[in-house]
Amino acid sequence: MKTKTNLLHVCLVFCVISTLQARTWTEAQTGRTMEGEFVKVLDNAVVIRSANGSTVQLPLARLSEADQTFVKEQAEAAPKATAAKADEKSAGKDDVKKQLLGTWDGYMADSDGSRHGDIRLEITEEKITASNPRGNSVMGAGTYRISGKRIDATGTEGQFAGKKYEGIFDLDSKTLKWCSANDNPNSNRPSKLQTNTQAGQFLMVLEKK
Repeated sequence: MKTKTNLLHVCLVFCVISTLQARTWTEAQTGRTMEGEFVKVLDNAVVIRSANGSTVQLPLARLSEADQTFVKEQAEAAPKATAAKADEKSAGKDDVKKQLLGTWDGYMADSDGSRHGDIRLEITEEKITASNPRGNSVMGAGTYRISGKRIDATGTEGQFAGKKYEGIFDLDSKTLKWCSANDNPNSNRPSKLQTNTQAGQFLMVLEKK
């Protein structure tokens, strides 16, 4: 039993070591070395993670010139990586917004998903206009903002003027499902794409024209 435990321990150690992008760090004055993975720069020190998962801070001034150069390169690369991720996230958001642009015809759904009433949405870069497609009468308009799968609208015209609607949406090809909460202190952002009259949440199901 003890032998099996020791073997398991050795396997775990090798697994940990294999996942680390370790390098050899050298103390300039003494020449002493240690193996560890670069984590981050903290003030005038570098944080290193060893194979057993523990971290240690080493003053930059005590490290070799090669180590200091490596740390400087990592520190300079970090903001670029963060900016790249931000650009990627922004690009994804822009792609979703582009898919939302256009005219959408559909209906307000009852709690069982059945059709309750017709509605048309005209979505531009800055504005959403709601109307009755049969009578072509404008019901109202407002601005909107998307974040992930959330969509929040603020009425600027018609019966929705001054009201705020927190919602969630799902966009699949040419089908848009948008569930929003009423402008009501007792109504919270929906967690499901489903009409819930008691919670003041309503679902729209729309197809792009």
